[in-house]
Amino acid sequence: MDIVHAGLKQQPFHACGKPVVIIHYQSEQAAHDYLHMVAVSERGIGPLHGPKYSGKKTIIREFVRSMPADIPFAIIDGARSNTNNMLDTLRLQFAYETVSGSPGDSQIDLLNFIAHQARHIRQPLLIVENFNKMHPSSLLVLCKLAVLKLEGRYAVRMILVSDEPSYNIIHAPAMNALAARSLSAFEMGPMTQGEARKYLYAKLRVSGCASPDIVLPGDICNELHKVSRGWPGMLDKVVIRAIGRAKNWPIRLEHIYPPAVQVTPRSPPDISIVKESGGRELQKLCLTLNRETLKEFELKDSKILIGRSELCDISISSRFVSKHHALLVRTENAMHLLDLNSTNGTFINSRRIQSKVMRHDDVISLGNHGIKLISPIYRTPDVAEEQDLADTARMKTLSDMRRLRAEANVDIASTEKREG
Repeated sequence: MDIVHAGLKQQPFHACGKPVVIIHYQSEQAAHDYLHMVAVSERGIGPLHGPKYSGKKTIIREFVRSMPADIPFAIIDGARSNTNNMLDTLRLQFAYETVSGSPGDSQIDLLNFIAHQARHIRQPLLIVENFNKMHPSSLLVLCKLAVLKLEGRYAVRMILVSDEPSYNIIHAPAMNALAARSLSAFEMGPMTQGEARKYLYAKLRVSGCASPDIVLPGDICNELHKVSRGWPGMLDKVVIRAIGRAKNWPIRLEHIYPPAVQVTPRSPPDISIVKESGGRELQKLCLTLNRETLKEFELKDSKILIGRSELCDISISSRFVSKHHALLVRTENAMHLLDLNSTNGTFINSRRIQSKVMRHDDVISLGNHGIKLISPIYRTPDVAEEQDLADTARMKTLSDMRRLRAEANVDIASTEKREG
């Protein structure tokens, strides 16, 4: 639906970029209070984490705007910063001059600048986004900044922002300087159902809608909250897609949950690959080591436990694999992978995950081992995209995660007891 035709002056919802209006809710206010506490604390290093689309970037920008004008600050993206470009970014944002171009001298210049600011003006504030993705050399620069003191006071404050908990990084042996100053981490929380409705209606009003409840009835707001899990950025994304599917107001359930798109392939698939001799669609998991296939497992059970234990459905003898590492759960429409709080993490296509809807040809990485999903029923990109939005939303709630992990642990304990 065209927003102008719908009577809106502007697009109310942005999954990225500056929001049309700032809407306050409980977790957002608590995050602001935490950031202000970090800024005045003697220790002055605060980790803040929350998933993608949880509103971290908006909260950080609003916090920076609320700071006194005489506090120097810099915001860097840890995912894109090696030592050299990190120092260049800090030099540009803090607006100080370097004596020479060598990295060693640049670090000295930075330390001298921060010392001067802390002595004569105010302690500078450094905000690191994507802290959990920083290069080790950049982390060492942070450690040098963390130990810098003037007249018994730390010279710089830091806010360390990440998509996931950064405890293991901060408390690694080489990171003692950060750990010594780090406050208890703050974890972002989602909006409640009522807060989500307030959020949606406020954005519609600012954009020119006189009757938001006609555009988004209460039951639709509740369904949008359920799909987005209450995260503001995801809520924006879901509403944008729903508006794009609608031809007129109000938004209805079919705009949130469209029917699966039937895609006709341009050329017939290779039947020898897709089907077995019996005519069934081939569905299996291929266990590999250094790209050599070790074993194949037919997909039969609704739950498949992966780990180092011999009692697992897929047992992998490797020091990189936890005893009970991950769980595959098959539902009617999707295959879900859940990490069971493993030590070294679970990866799909080289990206670390906590839970994820899998697609045909996805590869799970566990140390040097790989597990490839062969299941053409999960091939269609459009269908997989809808599953990621709706099915993962249901599976990734805290209660579902706990329930599935608890069920896995009960199954494991029962099996071990019988085998014992």
